Amino acid sequence: MPTPRERWSPGATGATSLWVRTVPGWHVAFALFVVIAGVVLLLSHAPHRGWAAVAVAVVALAYVLLGAPGARSRGRGTRVYLAVVVVALGVAYACEPSLNFLLFIAFPQGWFLTDTRREGTAWTVATAVSGLVGMSLGYGDAARTTDIAVSMLVSVAFTCALGFWISRVIAQSAERAELISQLESTRAELAAAHHEAGVATERARLAADIHDTLAQDFTGIVLMAQTAAAAAGEDALRRRLAVIEDAARAGLAEARTLVAAMSPVGLEDAGTLAEALHRLAERVSRESGVSVDVVVRGQDPLALPKAQQVVLLRAAQEALGNVRKHAGARSAHVVLAAADGRATLEVHDDGVGISAEAVSGATGFGLAGTRRRVEEAGGVFEVVGEPGGGTRLRIDVPSEPVRA
Repeated sequence: MPTPRERWSPGATGATSLWVRTVPGWHVAFALFVVIAGVVLLLSHAPHRGWAAVAVAVVALAYVLLGAPGARSRGRGTRVYLAVVVVALGVAYACEPSLNFLLFIAFPQGWFLTDTRREGTAWTVATAVSGLVGMSLGYGDAARTTDIAVSMLVSVAFTCALGFWISRVIAQSAERAELISQLESTRAELAAAHHEAGVATERARLAADIHDTLAQDFTGIVLMAQTAAAAAGEDALRRRLAVIEDAARAGLAEARTLVAAMSPVGLEDAGTLAEALHRLAERVSRESGVSVDVVVRGQDPLALPKAQQVVLLRAAQEALGNVRKHAGARSAHVVLAAADGRATLEVHDDGVGISAEAVSGATGFGLAGTRRRVEEAGGVFEVVGEPGGGTRLRIDVPSEPVRA
């Protein structure tokens, strides 16, 4: 159940906003009762009606300075205001007992401006005692004191029962509002998950189409060019067929790259991050001829949350994709380590290397996209290389995802 301070916060919504919406009504009701009290005092012939008017004026001034602002801020000033109400109205009743109708506004304020049921009950009792003492003094009739005491006891019982009931209704409404908020959040998460699943399915379908059409066609062109070149007798024809073969091989390599990128090894299929990396290395080795080995060190990386495992796997896919397409390497090494609340992934090869300018100027979906993904996960991204000296990619991420 939200506290009254939370109910009055500017961001309160749902059931809690009911409290905010009632504030103008309380202001109107208080002003109306003060006006009626003024009329009663004007028509009164009580000898001390002047002191009663002063007491009512003090209550009105306290409401303007402390009560009304406290209705939204829920500050300590509300307690001071309630104390002023208890004392000043007791004086008003003693000077003019006919002002006892002000109890109708005094009793609810003890609940309206407090934080707990215990505090609301305490202010209700204090208001009743003040009214009992004040009216007993005002009437000056001991016989009426008993009647006033019974009336106050009934008022306290009714006010507390009503306060407890309203508090319970507000609590239930707040709980329902919280449940609705959670359901809406869950629905949004499910929608995002369905969207991601649909995207993954479509990527897999496109990858299968590319593999079954373009890749097969390019393979056929390569074979036909090789057969024709073996049977051809003229050097010019052989050179043209060699050009055709080179173009077909380049197209085949690009098709295989697209297939690899659009149907990546998934954690769901592989079971664990280490298994997914081994399968990825095996596939890259089989399709490109580059020898790729994977080493897992330190604590069990299975302890990593799925979000962090996905970041590491996608970084490895991007790095090995670059090895296959650009590095011209004979071998590559993947090292995964998890320890002391951090996880690191290193991919290094013995290829042609990469210049610092190429790293800093990377844009699009490759290294730049990997950098963004790692940084969003709270990690550090680093690529080091030099022409002829190979390339080393290293990322370091925390074991827990960073909350946006």
